[in-house]
Amino acid sequence: MKWDAETEILIIGFGGAGAVAAITAHDAGAQVLIVEKMEKGGGTTNISLGGFLSPKERAGAQQYLENLCFRVSRTVDPEMIQIYVEECLKNREWFESRGARTHVYGGAAFSQLPGAESIEKRMVTGKNTVEENSFWTFLRSQVESRKIPVWYSSPAKELLTDPRGVLTGAVIESEGKAKAVKANRAVILTCGGFEYDEWLKANYLKGYPYHSFATPANTGDGVRMAQRVGADLWHMSGVSTPLGFKAPEFEAAFMVRPATHRYIFVDQEGKRFASEFAEIHAYNFIVDYFDPHTLRFPRIPCYMIFDEAARKAGPMGLTAIGYNRGRYDWSKDNGEEIRRGWIIADDTIACLGQKIELDGGILEKTVVQYNQDCQLGQDREFHRPKDKLAPIGEGPYYAMKLWPCLLNTQGGPRRNVKAQVLYPDGRPIPRLYSAGELGSLYGLLYQGSGNLGECLAFGRIAGREAAKESLWG
Repeated sequence: MKWDAETEILIIGFGGAGAVAAITAHDAGAQVLIVEKMEKGGGTTNISLGGFLSPKERAGAQQYLENLCFRVSRTVDPEMIQIYVEECLKNREWFESRGARTHVYGGAAFSQLPGAESIEKRMVTGKNTVEENSFWTFLRSQVESRKIPVWYSSPAKELLTDPRGVLTGAVIESEGKAKAVKANRAVILTCGGFEYDEWLKANYLKGYPYHSFATPANTGDGVRMAQRVGADLWHMSGVSTPLGFKAPEFEAAFMVRPATHRYIFVDQEGKRFASEFAEIHAYNFIVDYFDPHTLRFPRIPCYMIFDEAARKAGPMGLTAIGYNRGRYDWSKDNGEEIRRGWIIADDTIACLGQKIELDGGILEKTVVQYNQDCQLGQDREFHRPKDKLAPIGEGPYYAMKLWPCLLNTQGGPRRNVKAQVLYPDGRPIPRLYSAGELGSLYGLLYQGSGNLGECLAFGRIAGREAAKESLWG
């Protein structure tokens, strides 16, 4: 066929995984071209907090991650976790040997699991701006300093193979034309998840609807391209899901993080249904319940109820994370959001319930019972931690609709320890690799900072292995 351009390694997606794969392959002596769907790079990497997994030691981290990944089912074998841990142990040194400084900001998400004390989350020390977090600023500058070419506003449309199924390149839409780009060594898929693909979400996620904090570029392109060349899929129901607010004026949702504990969640009957404090990435497990009697999801949306003191304490919406960063500034006293109708207010709990189409009497009873538990110092029904029990005090009172909102999806083409994309029978698809959240090793449970750790770990592996492929053509 006629090729419009060629390179040795074609990387589809310029986020964290794509940047690290490009740096690694370039430094191994390979010619690299990155293509990016959006007008600038960064993807979900740049709108995250910017934390990456950096374990303290091997054995404990291996134990913790095995316990995490083996919940319910074993779709990841121990060798995969071993390689992931070994690479993540190099993450801090990888940054610092290139001139960055890093610092610790957290640990294990599930402290009850064995080996949790070995988990450490780090960040690149530096200034986070409206445009970029420090993690992405460093990666982008490393790519630019190597003069690795990037085609922006150039989405990949199709992977190309020869008659034997060997990857030969891809069709890229660039400058208004469909261009066939030849890859003389390999193609690496690093093009993110499917947070904005309604079909994939409806088919693989239990609850509905799920909104997203991520970049609208994540429409499952990598999933479909990989499927068309025969790839197996895994972890398609794995997600990182806080609760958030979706305003009709904005494509992405806003993460909701109250400044106080003076709030509760209630379902569509006006009743509490769980402790309001879950691991931030796992709120989908408390809201995506389907009631087989009413035939609906009674907690999607759910409602956050809070008092005047909570309203004055600070903004309900967290705009430092997510695609809306820099697109909207949430007011400090939530007054603008009340004016917009995002937050509903009333002088009494019962009338507030009626305004949000709940039974006001039931909602009032719910608040009374919760406040009684606060006085007792014990959440008798849902075991909310004692140090987080704070009563709903004086009005006015407020309500916000909350939905499960995706920070990212984990599912995509299954890969092996060499970052090779696999057929359903476990054989590698020749010369096709992947890294990042597209086909992450995380399934049921997710460890915060694990995806950026994976961008680094499997980005390096994919870049190294792709650069070893022999030249052809």
